[in-house]
Amino acid sequence: MLFENLDLESGFTPVKGKVAGIDEKILVNDLDHEAGQGKRTRLLRLAPGVQTPEAHDHPYWEELYVISGSMIEGTPDTGENRIVAPSYACRKPGFFHGPIRTDEGCTLIEFNWYDDKD
Repeated sequence: MLFENLDLESGFTPVKGKVAGIDEKILVNDLDHEAGQGKRTRLLRLAPGVQTPEAHDHPYWEELYVISGSMIEGTPDTGENRIVAPSYACRKPGFFHGPIRTDEGCTLIEFNWYDDKD
């Protein structure tokens, strides 16, 4: 695949079943939760004032790169941390994190994938 420019302002849609003010732009997605396989790459945009309700984990890997803005994230081990762009995290399946909130808003790129079953 050739490189293409990404529009960070338009083409986002609300993340279904999640908190209002969190939008996504899917770049690649064959993530199959039932089969526990696949990958997803997406841009996430959190509007100013967004706050997720509780901590959570995922059964898949999660890599995040904060492109712009900032957010405050809690973890059971470290308490609350202010994350300011540019920042990066890589989380193993089962890593408990959140809740998340942002005062100014932020944009992230997120990579998710399941371990190979082989």
